Amino acid sequence: MILKNRTWFFVFLMMGFAMNATVPQSEKEVLLELFNATHGEDWTITWSLDKPIATWHGVEIENDHIVGLHLFNNNLVGQLPFSIYKLQRLKFLNVAFNQLSGQIPIEITTLKELKVLRMGKNRLTGSIPECIGELQSLMILELFENKLTGNLPLSIGKLHKLRFLVLSNNEIEGEIPETIGDLARLVGLELGSNKLKGTIPLSLGKLLNLNRLVLSENQLSGSVPKIIFSLPKLKVLQLQNNNLGVDVTFQKSVNKANYVVFDVGEKTLRFNDHANRKFDFIEKTGMADTKFEDVD
Repeated sequence: MILKNRTWFFVFLMMGFAMNATVPQSEKEVLLELFNATHGEDWTITWSLDKPIATWHGVEIENDHIVGLHLFNNNLVGQLPFSIYKLQRLKFLNVAFNQLSGQIPIEITTLKELKVLRMGKNRLTGSIPECIGELQSLMILELFENKLTGNLPLSIGKLHKLRFLVLSNNEIEGEIPETIGDLARLVGLELGSNKLKGTIPLSLGKLLNLNRLVLSENQLSGSVPKIIFSLPKLKVLQLQNNNLGVDVTFQKSVNKANYVVFDVGEKTLRFNDHANRKFDFIEKTGMADTKFEDVD
């Protein structure tokens, strides 16, 4: 009984420390600017500004510094303040599924410890910052369903820890940069429903960890590089509604997983006599469901 009481005392003591955690005044001011700039009083879950910061919804504190802002689907309306760069210990920024507008603050690219940047399904405009590659710790970059324009920055290829790059449903133009092939840890690459042109880079064949490749609903042309079909972990491949054609002889060594392959053009898919036929080709269907979860 004494041991049990001591355990509960320790738990309550730790909770008390967390509730009374202090952060630098400069970081608190950034939160207040964010609150005011995005109509915090109308948020789905608002902040009680007269209470400790540790009690504010979505604010994660570690070692007396703000390391996370988890404000997914919380009715943020307005623009992120440029002062966000002052949160230099920030690791997680999830403001997806809100009504944020304006451009992505270039100052975000100074957050060297940022691991997760989720800003999908907002109303963001302008282009992706050219220096996005400065976020060397980034593992997840999600900017889907905005109104982003411009080209894909070449510096994206510097995000060597990146596992998910989700930019679908924007108005991004130009070609897919060869540098994306340098993202060796990439698991998911989704660039569908943009205005991308040119051919599919051969460098994508280097993405040996890639599980999902979505390039549908663009203006891509040429043939699909055969090396794409040999990616060992690829399970979902969406290419529909481009100007692509597929002319591939599937060999025995090709991935045995099932595929969802769209837009094979007018060319015929050929299997040699010894090919493993564990492929599921579906030509007339819609986009596969994409799950968006508030998980960091």
